[in-house]
Amino acid sequence: MDVNPLNKFNFCAVMAAVGFILPHWWIGYAMMAGYLVLAAIAGKFGPFFKMFYKVFLLVGAILFLMRAMFTEGTTILFSWGNIHVTVESIFYGLRVAGTVVAFCGAVILFYNITPMRDLMYSLERIGVSHETSYICLASMQAITDLGESSKVIMDSQKARGIETEGGLISRMKAFIPIIGPLVLGAISNTEEKSIAMDARAFSAPVKHTFLRELRKTPAAEKAAIILIDIALVAVIVGRIIWL
Repeated sequence: MDVNPLNKFNFCAVMAAVGFILPHWWIGYAMMAGYLVLAAIAGKFGPFFKMFYKVFLLVGAILFLMRAMFTEGTTILFSWGNIHVTVESIFYGLRVAGTVVAFCGAVILFYNITPMRDLMYSLERIGVSHETSYICLASMQAITDLGESSKVIMDSQKARGIETEGGLISRMKAFIPIIGPLVLGAISNTEEKSIAMDARAFSAPVKHTFLRELRKTPAAEKAAIILIDIALVAVIVGRIIWL
């Protein structure tokens, strides 16, 4: 999806906000369907769905059950002790779960369709210092790097005869043999990055150059984002008037 990263952020932020503003329970689920379509258009359906369905099943299910069982209502469908499931609590649970999962979906969608280096470059173009952008980029990249390193370390420990799978006790026993090399590797990588930055004169007080250039944002894309922001303001105003 060849769209300016800041415009992607703007769009995803608007989508996340709409779910909290509009009161209808089905809004969040319609947004989720839209996320799936956008991820497919961007060619990121697989990575997006792999992360999103876990959030939907875990966070969405827990929120729905908690709200459905413990929210008061008049039309009782099921009652057992302090648990009262009503028509009103079911719809309220659907709304809360849909709103939160839709918000999480916007974050996951943005993360999947936006290369972080492009986002940081866009921020630098609007005045953010290169030190700040690098810190943000390195922090985000560290999550991915640690995940990949943990897989390599686990495979290495398995080859040495350390049991890393099975029950909770087995996993707890394998924690120290895994976390030690992981922390040491992260420290070593940080030192290597620092040396590489010094070698490239990262802190030199001169204008920096870039190996990657983003395309110029077309007028139609700018107009679309402006219309989306105007629509969000209209929704907020309409919601305030309705209340």
